[in-house]
Amino acid sequence: LLKQLHRMINDAKSAHFISWTEHGTSFVVSNVGEFSRSILGSHFKHNNFSSFVRQLNMYGFHKINRTPRAQRTSSDAQASATWEFSHHKFLRGRPDLLDEIKRK
Repeated sequence: LLKQLHRMINDAKSAHFISWTEHGTSFVVSNVGEFSRSILGSHFKHNNFSSFVRQLNMYGFHKINRTPRAQRTSSDAQASATWEFSHHKFLRGRPDLLDEIKRK
């Protein structure tokens, strides 16, 4: 999962849907529906975003919410369509750390 994920984020063909954040300490998935249909299935054995998130959670990734809780609404399409994830050892330019990330 981790090496595939790292490759996918660095793949220019995926950049419209998944990319590193500015500092390379987390990554963002934009347009979850299209990401699932267009990108996920070509890198993993499924195109189910919920399964993808569960797998990330099993490896210790955390979802980052940039919008303060008080300002979030269920109708906020941007928030629901864009997800950001981080893991302290999953960093841009550091594939050498991937072997240190263990499944829970």
